[in-house]
Amino acid sequence: MDNVLFEFYRGDTYSRDFSISGWSREITKVYFTVKENLKDKRAVLQKTLEDGITLVEDVDGTKIYHLEIESTDTDKMKENVDYIFDIEMHSRGVGSEVFKRTIITGILRLKASA
Repeated sequence: MDNVLFEFYRGDTYSRDFSISGWSREITKVYFTVKENLKDKRAVLQKTLEDGITLVEDVDGTKIYHLEIESTDTDKMKENVDYIFDIEMHSRGVGSEVFKRTIITGILRLKASA
């Protein structure tokens, strides 16, 4: 899923569910990463399964995850700027092989407070 827009007020808590389906291997990691530019090495915001992403349902091969961005996570981000984000999952392959797959890309935009 590409060109998704996450838009909310800077300083607000934001949450959203997303799903992964049709993947038979065990999903070991999920990352939500926000950057100013595609080429940036450093993320301005990142959430993981251990911090901000929760598996809420796993039924018939569809896993539903809940992403929560805390109000303080956007403190150092600018308003009315289009940041890029992706959601990437990792799963185990044979031996030590790791499969990585980007499942969602889009824009995160913080609106100015009224």
